[in-house]
Amino acid sequence: MATRHSLPLLPILLGLCATPALAADIASGQRIAARWCAACHMISPGQTQSSPDAPSFASVAGRYEPRDLRLFLMAPYPRMPNMPLSQPEIADLVAYIRSLGPKRYEPEPLEKDEKLPEAKRG
Repeated sequence: MATRHSLPLLPILLGLCATPALAADIASGQRIAARWCAACHMISPGQTQSSPDAPSFASVAGRYEPRDLRLFLMAPYPRMPNMPLSQPEIADLVAYIRSLGPKRYEPEPLEKDEKLPEAKRG
């Protein structure tokens, strides 16, 4: 049973639970990258100039997992500008970066009556 003291926390708790379910927006991430990152990083295949010291987004996408990218973007890094990005903006930017990298294998769901193949024993 909820007490009157716990009721004001309910919207906050519901918001925290709902946040991971929100889908990231790749187009929004591209706009954020153009604003904050393009001066140094190669953010798209068609870009003509970038800093030789900054890795391209395609190479970053191939090297780092989404969780690592999110953590990196949440903490200040001395060689990058202070980017006041919200959690949804970080998710969008990570989604855009990941869209530039290698396509990762995601298994197809099994059909209703389909079984996994048994491992060969040698």
